[in-house]
Amino acid sequence: MVIVVDSCAESEVKSTTGKIAGFDFGLKTFLTCSDETLIESPQFLKQSLNAIKKASKNHSEKLKGSNNRERARKNLVRQHEDVSHRRCDWFWKLAHKLTDQFDILCFETLNLKGMQRLWGRKISDLAFGEFLQILEWVAKKKGKQVVYIEQWYPSSKTCFNCGHILEDLHLSVREWRCPSCQSINGRDENAAKNIQAVGASTVGLGDVRRAGARNCCLTPESPPF
Repeated sequence: MVIVVDSCAESEVKSTTGKIAGFDFGLKTFLTCSDETLIESPQFLKQSLNAIKKASKNHSEKLKGSNNRERARKNLVRQHEDVSHRRCDWFWKLAHKLTDQFDILCFETLNLKGMQRLWGRKISDLAFGEFLQILEWVAKKKGKQVVYIEQWYPSSKTCFNCGHILEDLHLSVREWRCPSCQSINGRDENAAKNIQAVGASTVGLGDVRRAGARNCCLTPESPPF
């Protein structure tokens, strides 16, 4: 069973592009789109890590209660604020770009807290939850729709071409050959296409196989495969 949370269900979708897309979030690539577009994350914290470490060390070396320590503290705060502001600006621009390109955007729900326990600072730097909040706000303002499919749906392990589901797929495996149809599936690209297809089927665009075959088009006149 696939559980879907529709974040924009109350408003009618304004079809300006006639397109739907699925997106797979990753550690190496921020988003992989079902049209195979890759969106890399600038990783703002990583970029500024040396400056933050230097500011933090400078702060810890100052005498407690001194004016120098207070100036060092303010400098450290500014370093962190700069990271947050640059990341937020990038999120807003990306949200507008994606909602200009697509009418319906499909994602998997993710256990971000669990991922943070596993991968720590990198998950914090990517701040995927913050991006989704911004995307939902922009989508609502534009009359677009954000759809979530349940996180346990095997998007990475399901062959988009034939529907075969692998019993197991290790996180280190980035590409696999389907034992049923012999197609070569890139892990993230395949997951994004499955997310798009399942998301499409939940918003009245036909069954999963037909939704995938429509090549991300929302028009009801599109012929089935």
